[in-house]
Amino acid sequence: MSLPDFDPARELHRLSSLVEATRIINSPLDEQALLTAILTVASQELDVERGTLYFMDPVKGELFSRIASGMGSMEIRLAMGQGLAGCVAASGVPVFIDDAYADPRFDPGSDERSGYRTRSVLCTPIRNRAGLIVGVLQLINRRGGLFCQADLDFLGSVSEPMALAIENTLLHRSKLERDRMERELRMGRDIQMRLFPEPPDGIPGLEVAALCVPCYEVGGDCYDFIRMEGNRLGFSIGDVSGKGVAAALVMSSLQTALRMASPLTTDIVRLMEQLNNLTHGLTSGRKYATFFYGVLDLATGALDYVNAGHVPPVRVRRGELQELDSTGMPIGLFPVNPLHAGRLVLEPGDSLLLITDGILEAGDPMMEDFGLDRWRALAASLHGHAAGLALDEIFEAVRAFEGDAPASDDKTAVVLRRA
Repeated sequence: MSLPDFDPARELHRLSSLVEATRIINSPLDEQALLTAILTVASQELDVERGTLYFMDPVKGELFSRIASGMGSMEIRLAMGQGLAGCVAASGVPVFIDDAYADPRFDPGSDERSGYRTRSVLCTPIRNRAGLIVGVLQLINRRGGLFCQADLDFLGSVSEPMALAIENTLLHRSKLERDRMERELRMGRDIQMRLFPEPPDGIPGLEVAALCVPCYEVGGDCYDFIRMEGNRLGFSIGDVSGKGVAAALVMSSLQTALRMASPLTTDIVRLMEQLNNLTHGLTSGRKYATFFYGVLDLATGALDYVNAGHVPPVRVRRGELQELDSTGMPIGLFPVNPLHAGRLVLEPGDSLLLITDGILEAGDPMMEDFGLDRWRALAASLHGHAAGLALDEIFEAVRAFEGDAPASDDKTAVVLRRA
């Protein structure tokens, strides 16, 4: 490695370049222009053929190129310790070599893919004020001779402002990505809320009310109402395991399949078996749903139902409760789910209350759950209340119990009452 003599003219020029580099780095440029300016200053000052600026990705434990000169749009990703840049990132020690192919740390893979020939290399870590490595700068094939210590010294003098620029760029990108995700989640929430139908109105002798309150922007609870031939009403409530986007996607698939298939069959057990097969095929048991589906004869009040592991709905009759227990396992948990149907009659004055476990598991500031006992007492107190009023009282009771405690799960309730 060559060690040139001190040259006042060259040092004055480098000092001027350092001032220019600092000015550019601190100027209000957009991300691409800023990164290009960083690489351009270094490449022009050291007179190299190519340069690459790598960013650290500590989560994945790798480096990735954000800007490179002379390489088009090809992105490079390196594991920590891989190639010269990966070794420098891992060790924190800068290197400059005269013959890349003679150094065992050099990875010729990029040359083989591009047809380029790397000869000399200077590679240095970029550290922030705290001394943490946030990137790596690699310069290739100096035209005016070999790399030397003075080149490292120059790059070291601009390392801190370069690190600041890189960190600001990453923060800006992170904010943009976070804003984008928040916009998409808000849009997803709007779309999901539109999937919940308005409770049917104007059915003689029947009152219906329903509400879903997701824990996050989107959730895994669902309910639905389907008008069917023969003066019947199909209705459902479900709770997909977990919360958030994945649960919402499974929920929407279930809801769509139910709407398409339910008018085509009167065999509700077979219908639920088909939903089980669909859900298990999509998730292989990693996601499943507790699910209740019932078909109500609006003339007689006869209710046929399947309860696939869901919180038992409660029939309220003159303050007394009858719970509609499970008739099978949750939908999608296993490839085969032996389900069977249940039946009861809703007489005039009866109410049917359906909830998801987010209501039972609502916690107060002392981390005590709302629980089954409170739910049963609340349900019994709603005898004779109109469906809309009963729904309001359910959510008001849960909100009062939670107080300032944060919500931990989606909450859904459906109320049907034969007038």
